[in-house]
Amino acid sequence: MKKFMMIAVMVVCCLAANAQKVRHDAGSITIQPMVGLSTGMLRGEYTVNGATVTIDNDEARTGLAVGAEAEYYLSNGWFSLSAGAMYQQQGWKIKNSDTYKVDYINVPILANFYVLKGLDLKIGLQPGFLVGAKVGGADFKDDCNSFNLAIPLGISYEFKNGITLDLRGAASLTKLNKDDDISWFNNGGMLTIGYKFEL
Repeated sequence: MKKFMMIAVMVVCCLAANAQKVRHDAGSITIQPMVGLSTGMLRGEYTVNGATVTIDNDEARTGLAVGAEAEYYLSNGWFSLSAGAMYQQQGWKIKNSDTYKVDYINVPILANFYVLKGLDLKIGLQPGFLVGAKVGGADFKDDCNSFNLAIPLGISYEFKNGITLDLRGAASLTKLNKDDDISWFNNGGMLTIGYKFEL
């Protein structure tokens, strides 16, 4: 998955180097429906008989990302603020074992900096609300915190026709589990395609 994300970044950068600049006037608002792939990865540790064990045998879970964002431009073409709602299938897979399916409604609130022709870098805060947590058909939602706060970082490219490619990762700041002996953090990422249009 890491190689896939690196390739996607290189493709977006190459496209940006050869395209005309996409501009939105200050005060304009765009809406962007988005759909694509979501991924999750577990990080953290847990305590067994007083000893701390670091997680090192998990794999990413790939799923669906779908939602929409609104973007408000504060200057002509180089800075904006955006907010949206995204359903993301996150989680992880233990090697040679079950897949933990942990799904959220995430609300990314981002500052967007347009640094090249049609290319912007993003950073912000992302509150998330747990909508489901299952492993092997068993529900473990009651063992999880219902709220998650993450820091998203991203890069996107808008074509002249409004089609947009967007790549993001989000590092969780809040524990997934309620158990004090377990410190699991459910990081997420997504690669989406969207269509941006002005209101």
